[in-house]
Amino acid sequence: MAMTLDRQWVDNHMALLQEPIPATVREALGVLVADTVAIASHARRERIGGARVDFGLINAQAQGCAVWGADYHATPADAAFLNGCAAEVLDFQEVLINPRNNGHAAVVIVPALLALAQQRGLGGERLLRALWVAFAANIRLAEALGRGHRTGRPGFRTTSVLAPAAAALGAAALVSDDAELALNSVALCASSLNAGLLSGLSPQVGSYSLDKDFAVGFAARHAVQALQLAEAGADGPRQPLTGEHGWLASFGFGAEQPQSLLGDPLEADLGSYAIKPYPACFGCQSAIRAALMLAERVPLARVDKVRVEVNQGSASSLSTRSIGSSLAARFSLPYAVSGALVRARSGLADFEAPALDEPAVQALMHCVELYASPELSARQQATGGFPAIVRLFHGDQEIDAQACDGPQDGLDAAGRRELFRAKLGALCPPPLTERLLAFAREPERAAVLLFQT
Repeated sequence: MAMTLDRQWVDNHMALLQEPIPATVREALGVLVADTVAIASHARRERIGGARVDFGLINAQAQGCAVWGADYHATPADAAFLNGCAAEVLDFQEVLINPRNNGHAAVVIVPALLALAQQRGLGGERLLRALWVAFAANIRLAEALGRGHRTGRPGFRTTSVLAPAAAALGAAALVSDDAELALNSVALCASSLNAGLLSGLSPQVGSYSLDKDFAVGFAARHAVQALQLAEAGADGPRQPLTGEHGWLASFGFGAEQPQSLLGDPLEADLGSYAIKPYPACFGCQSAIRAALMLAERVPLARVDKVRVEVNQGSASSLSTRSIGSSLAARFSLPYAVSGALVRARSGLADFEAPALDEPAVQALMHCVELYASPELSARQQATGGFPAIVRLFHGDQEIDAQACDGPQDGLDAAGRRELFRAKLGALCPPPLTERLLAFAREPERAAVLLFQT
């Protein structure tokens, strides 16, 4: 039988199990895992969003896999579900920056693989290689799929469509070198996918609901259970990704590029997973950074109009001015920029009650104009990034302006490390912060620390 694209994609990524792990990959994986655990631990401890109710679907155990931020344990599938839900709650998670696609991955991959690793007593180099397999595979899946699944009326969640298949491959790579097991794990996952919808994230509808948290939790659980079924002997179609009625045909909507699956995994840039410094949608991050830089230079009393220039998609989807919940605030450019200008900061408390009703922020929101920039839309399509320009006016006179390509503009390596340390410190008590930073520095030696949250 001829080698299919699906099997070649599996084989290419499973080959990473035999490769030395580059220092850049170790560093990226350390940060991605530490970031995800920190976010989920905070959300679980504070019972934010779906973390208030998701335990209703699981049976807590005295022993088992860690539920980050809780004092109980669970089965691997249940722990993946709970940790996936909690990692999504704050919209503080990483984002893939790629010209073909964006979406999140760590919120699915990390909960799934760490639950299995704890259950099986695996860590060190094996865990790191399995994570490498999953994150590299997610990039190729993103490039193969494109953005058609959420253009126009379709509204499938990128995270729910991409990351489970990548996590199912990584899960198989964690427990075995067997490529046939890996193909079955991916096939079972992709062919029975629980793809979430974007119907709850609509300024027109005004509904910002908890389904986004659950969609991610179910995706992480799904990846674990696909691997478990494959280990038990279940099989799936031989071409789950590229077959006539397969994953690409079902979710591509004409944008799919199957040959992108064959990109060299060694060339997949894990640095393209961007870490958020601010607890808001990634489409707000550059604008928040620009607003904070302006707040250092311009007295707010001089400002009576703010113009925020972003790409077309962000100008539409992040336009709400009805801030009825924390989630609405995280998906509002008017709120995020106004808050940063008024407070000269943008932290966790600024996106929770009672900050949402702060009179000065609410007043400035009415002075914010969103502009869908053709230039920034073209740059977003070309790079996958989310650049922004914030302009401040007094009357019709522009006082100052700041452009940012990303939320870490103007920071050197030391500045970026300090920003990450500050993020973990805001999310976690000091002992957990130090354990996560230790993992970020030496992930192959410190995996056990992740189970002590």
